Amino acid sequence: MHQPTLQPHRSSYFDYEVQPFLPPPEMAAPQRAPHPVVIVGAGPVGLVLAIQLAGHGVKAILVESEAQVSGGSRALALTRRSMEIIEQCGVAPAFLRDAIVWDQGRSYYMDRVVHRLEIPSSPDDKFAPMTNLAQCAMEQILVDRARELGVDVRFQTRVQDMQVHRDGVALTLDTPAGEYTLQADWVAGCDGARSSVRRLQGLRFEGQSYESRFVIADFNIALDEPPGRRCYFEPPWMPGHTVLVHKAPKGVWRLDYQVPADVSDEEALDPRRIASHIQAHLDYVGVDLPWTIEWTTLYKPNTLTLASYNHGRVLYCGDAAHLLPVFGVRGMNTGVQDSVNLAWKLAAVVAGRGPAVLLDTYTSERVADARQICLEAGRSTRMVAPPTRGFRVMQQAVLALCLEHEFPRGLLHWRTSRPIDYADSPLTWTDATEAQFANGPAPGAPARNAMVDIDGRAGYLLDAFDAAFHVLVFGSDEGAWARARADVLAARADGQRVRLVAVRTDGTRPDGADAVLHDPTGHATALWGAQDGAVYLLRPDQHVAARWKGGSGARVRHVLDRALGRAEAAVA
Repeated sequence: MHQPTLQPHRSSYFDYEVQPFLPPPEMAAPQRAPHPVVIVGAGPVGLVLAIQLAGHGVKAILVESEAQVSGGSRALALTRRSMEIIEQCGVAPAFLRDAIVWDQGRSYYMDRVVHRLEIPSSPDDKFAPMTNLAQCAMEQILVDRARELGVDVRFQTRVQDMQVHRDGVALTLDTPAGEYTLQADWVAGCDGARSSVRRLQGLRFEGQSYESRFVIADFNIALDEPPGRRCYFEPPWMPGHTVLVHKAPKGVWRLDYQVPADVSDEEALDPRRIASHIQAHLDYVGVDLPWTIEWTTLYKPNTLTLASYNHGRVLYCGDAAHLLPVFGVRGMNTGVQDSVNLAWKLAAVVAGRGPAVLLDTYTSERVADARQICLEAGRSTRMVAPPTRGFRVMQQAVLALCLEHEFPRGLLHWRTSRPIDYADSPLTWTDATEAQFANGPAPGAPARNAMVDIDGRAGYLLDAFDAAFHVLVFGSDEGAWARARADVLAARADGQRVRLVAVRTDGTRPDGADAVLHDPTGHATALWGAQDGAVYLLRPDQHVAARWKGGSGARVRHVLDRALGRAEAAVA
């Protein structure tokens, strides 16, 4: 029988709660019908998927082998795009309550600053470029939200075996009370780098695994310094290696440093050795304060991905699907984008609103993203931890030039995680009027936030969005509005979840609008490159499916069919 650790993790800033095992109904009586979706793994990726599915009307079962949320800060930093997704989950204020936000960083070579990182931001961005919050805190907030939405979260439940059939999956689950079988139409493997689900299907990653190793050490110290990423190349206290430093909430700092090749894993994780490195760094920056170690781990940078994220009735998200270096905060942030992409497609298939082939686009869109990230992250990894003598020579040459010259400093940029553009997706369509858009989110791109008034209240454009397709009609062209409204009503009659949103400068409310975004100065309209009669159709994951301007023959109903994978017919 599965016996997870019931001793709460030690922490100075987070109160761990051991989640009790509650025998599920399947242990007492045979299951009559398969559950639509079972998610394996209650990390941020699995929890976001469960919450997003619930928003689309699908209540998943979420199983987790451990008895509590993850130990330590782990995935610490969320990008702005991830926070926009977290807001869709309804928990952004809870995340921000204790978080640290930042937009700057510095890189040092020996004792000199050689690069200053400033991540762009504007008043139209609701969230900061980066938000730091310990993963354990994220998970607890998301667990509470999932349960609030009716998700069946089952801790202390480990996947023992899995049989994949043409029309479903049979999971054998091990618990403190013994084993039981759970039948599902679909299974989502969100159980991390050591995924049991992936192992049971015998799947292997493709890509590159680097030999360099890094220790992450969180330590608690009453140090009042501004947040932001600090990267030290060749620090005097650790010559020949690279060190990264982050500020976390609740008085915690993170030291992330390269392990020398001649040091074993066991030696690297020796508390005395870790403590000596922390103290050496504090001595170097002139800090004489007491501190205690919070949490430590050892990792290798990888640029690995599965070739496909859907295998029969089993789908993969997050680290179960790909392993990415932490440089540029790519791991969890990429996984969260996996979840929001998969959720609306899987919900459409489960409800019969879309064909099963729609899930093929989950793989094509997200694998393309992972491969692009592997390419960019590989460059960052080779600069931070050169894998060969040749790359080491190049790194030293770049750093030496950075001491006196500006032109090579861009090579030290850590290529922060960014949302992918699905321009090449079969779900994306480009209208003949596309050339009339001088700017704004192009087909495939994520929506652009902007300050607006929503039904008389100051807010942001994305505040009007929820778990549905959205049709935005700009201006007061009554013909464009009437055509869009007729198509939206027809789509709703067909069971589709579509909202109709007016973006107007005059404050009027057209008949049938689900929301009116008042844009009195035309600022948001200009950001979207729109004009009177312009129409955008946005997918539930807030990516643009298509856009068109006056004079186009495009109709919402045709673009919507394409975005649902139901037709590739011409839309104009």
